[in-house]
Amino acid sequence: MAKTRILTFVFFFVSALVGISLLYSARSASCDAIVGKWAWFVGGEVTINPDGTFAQQSGNAGSWECTNAAQGRFTLRWRQGGYVNQLALSADGKSLSSADPTQQFVTAKRVGTGANVQPRQDASALPASSALMMSTQTDGSHLLPKDLPQLMKVAMQRARQWHADAIPVLIEFQHQDAPNPAMRGPEIRLSFLSPSQGTGLHVTVTTAGARTFAFNQKVNWGTLALPPIFLDLPAAVRIARKNGMKGPLNRANLKIWTPSGAPPVLAWMVGDKTVNGATGEIIAFDVTGYVARYNAQWERAAQGLRALMLSARGAAAPSGSGAGKDPDPLVNLLAIMNSTDHLSCAENGGYWYREECIDRR
Repeated sequence: MAKTRILTFVFFFVSALVGISLLYSARSASCDAIVGKWAWFVGGEVTINPDGTFAQQSGNAGSWECTNAAQGRFTLRWRQGGYVNQLALSADGKSLSSADPTQQFVTAKRVGTGANVQPRQDASALPASSALMMSTQTDGSHLLPKDLPQLMKVAMQRARQWHADAIPVLIEFQHQDAPNPAMRGPEIRLSFLSPSQGTGLHVTVTTAGARTFAFNQKVNWGTLALPPIFLDLPAAVRIARKNGMKGPLNRANLKIWTPSGAPPVLAWMVGDKTVNGATGEIIAFDVTGYVARYNAQWERAAQGLRALMLSARGAAAPSGSGAGKDPDPLVNLLAIMNSTDHLSCAENGGYWYREECIDRR
C-alpha cells in the first residue's frame, strides 16, 4: 500500500514538472515570436532582439516585454520620445497591429527573422539626455514649457541623425486647446535646417512624448542658427508681463531676425511684446520688418492711385494755398494726397499722420 502511494506521488510530481515545462516552453515560444525585423509604419526597419531590446534604423531604441503570451500581446517602450506601443501579433506571426485604440496607426510587417539580432546595449552607456522630454511649470491655468536650451540640445542629437549639418533656426510654443483632452496642453516645435540641402526637420515635443517630420523640399524658416544658450521661455514671459503683457500666453516663438537697417537680433515674440533672447531687454522696434514692408506697399499703392487720378483728370492737382480751392472732391483728394507739409495738408481738409496727409472724409 505504501509502495502504491509512493508511485502515485512520483507520477503526479513528474506530471506536474512536465506540465510546467511544457507551459513554460509554450509561453517562451509565443513571446519569442515577435523577435525579428519589422517594416515600421513610419518607414525604416525595427529589429526586435530576444534579450528584451529593440532598435530602429533612425537610431532610436528601447525595451520590450511580453505582456500576454496567450494572446500575443507585447509592449514596446521607446527610449527617445518616451513612446509606449501596445501591440498584438497576428495569428500567422507576419504583422503587428496596435492594441491601443488611440494608436490605430501603429502597424508593422515582418521582413525577416531574428537571426541577425543586435546584442543588448548597456543602459549605462546611453547618454543621460537621450530622451526628448518636456519640463513644465504652472502659468495660471496653463502649463508653460521650461528648460528649452536643454531641450534644444537633445533635439539637436536627433536632428544630426537626419542630417549631419542640421542647425536649429526656430523654436515655437503653442498651447493646444483641442476638443480631445489627451491632446491639450503645451507643445514645442523645434525647426532644423540642413544648410547643404536646404531641407528642414520639425521636432515636436509635448508632455506625452515627441515626434519628427522631415520636409524633402526647400524650407524658408530662416538660415541663422540659434545659440546654445538663450533666455528661457518662462523668463521671457515674466519680462513681457512686467512690461504690460496681459492674459494667458498661447503662442510664442524664438528666432534670429534680420530687420532692415539693423544688425541681426535674437528675439522672443511673446504675446504683444518682443524680448531680446540674449539680454532680456524689451525691444521697441519691429524686428520682423512687417510694418516697414506694409507701409512701403501702401506708399506704392498711393503713388499708383495718384498717377491714375492725374491721368484721368488730364491735369496736375492744385497745391499750396487753399484760396480758390476747386470744389470738385476729386481735385481736393488729389491735393491732399500730394500735400507735403502740415500747413498745406490742413488747408486742403486733411490731417497729418506719420509724415503723410490723410483725407478726413
